[in-house]
Amino acid sequence: MRTSGALCILLATAFGLAGCSSQEKALFKPAGVVQQPAAVVPKRQQQVSPLRSKVLSLLQKKNYRQAIELMNGRNREGLEREHILAINGLLEVGDDAFSLGDYAAAARAFKGVLGAYPVAPSLRERVSHDPKQIRSYLETCANRMMEQGLEEYRRGRLESAIGKWKGLLTFSPGHREAKKALNTATVQLQALQNLNKK
Repeated sequence: MRTSGALCILLATAFGLAGCSSQEKALFKPAGVVQQPAAVVPKRQQQVSPLRSKVLSLLQKKNYRQAIELMNGRNREGLEREHILAINGLLEVGDDAFSLGDYAAAARAFKGVLGAYPVAPSLRERVSHDPKQIRSYLETCANRMMEQGLEEYRRGRLESAIGKWKGLLTFSPGHREAKKALNTATVQLQALQNLNKK
């Protein structure tokens, strides 16, 4: 029994050493042997879909709303990164307009973001504002535009007031105060125009 165990160990060692010497020969070629270069396999360029290239072009131009519109209603699989970039870009546009007091432009941006807000939780967490925050900004935009319209109305600038309230109704069509104020100002403007014709 001892002899057969020793014999097995001896055979295993011999085969192991033989394997090592053949690996050395494979690693070190004799001086006279010239190795042929391996066939060059061309690198496969990644194909960019026409939709992705259009979206990327729009993102470079900072046309975030158009990029979102292009991706909406289509298979966005594989365009998650671009979708989030477009949403965050449009949010930035809205934030900038809001800080400058351009509430109509801010509201259009925020409304566009809400319409395209991602459903997947993994994507939602990558958006810079949550939907509740965006709705709050929209409400503030509506209130400020209502106030601006009232200021214009009090100064007698009916056309300007009407423009503010019409702008408000484009993103908040159910705003009762704006509808009522718009109707009142429109009737008054028509009455003034009729008086001027006489």
